[in-house]
Amino acid sequence: MKSILPLTLIFTMVVAFENCASNQGNQRTGVSKVNTGSHLAQIESIDADLKSSTLSDESRDKLIIRKGKLLLDLGKYDETISTLNQVNQAKSNPVQLSEWNLTMGKAYVGKNEYSKAIQFLNQSERLDKNANLMERKKLVVQSLVAEREYYPALATLTKTYTKGNQKKDEFYFETAAKTYLKMGFEYKNTGFYQKGLQVANLGLEEFPNNETLKSIQKECLEVLQPEGKL
Repeated sequence: MKSILPLTLIFTMVVAFENCASNQGNQRTGVSKVNTGSHLAQIESIDADLKSSTLSDESRDKLIIRKGKLLLDLGKYDETISTLNQVNQAKSNPVQLSEWNLTMGKAYVGKNEYSKAIQFLNQSERLDKNANLMERKKLVVQSLVAEREYYPALATLTKTYTKGNQKKDEFYFETAAKTYLKMGFEYKNTGFYQKGLQVANLGLEEFPNNETLKSIQKECLEVLQPEGKL
């Protein structure tokens, strides 16, 4: 039986994949190109409105959350967090606090501080279980994978798509396949590579042009073929 690929080569493949998948994952979880000029103009307008002495607490907090979202779009994560911390949480309603926690969670995902992100995202769901449900769940799964909490990530992913018969999309197949790929490397177990390959193959049946799934398929095959485990 041929030996498995050298660990250094496997590590290189996994890291290269993570960089590619991370960029695509960010695009699917809400980060996209923005009109910088428009956002800065809106922030300037909000700052002017916030100086008004006639604003109610609720209106003020809504403006602050809106400003935080604009800063988040611009990738200014620390400014997002410091801005959102100006919200009077004691006086905010549950729906508004859910939105606040979601935005904070996104900011911490942007900062790669995933354990903090998960806390805010879970609190957002506790406050409002329906709004932004899939967006929150995807961010939680993404954060769990980044924290190397692979089993909880897969469990959350499966539960999210099973509940309500949610159709499996590209995020599902990419994330599940990526997680098994990482587990294969982490635990030195070709069985996880086999699962990753199976998921990638299923995903490619639905999304034949998905480059991330093609990359995972190729990497799993390169690991498994020398072992003769296909």
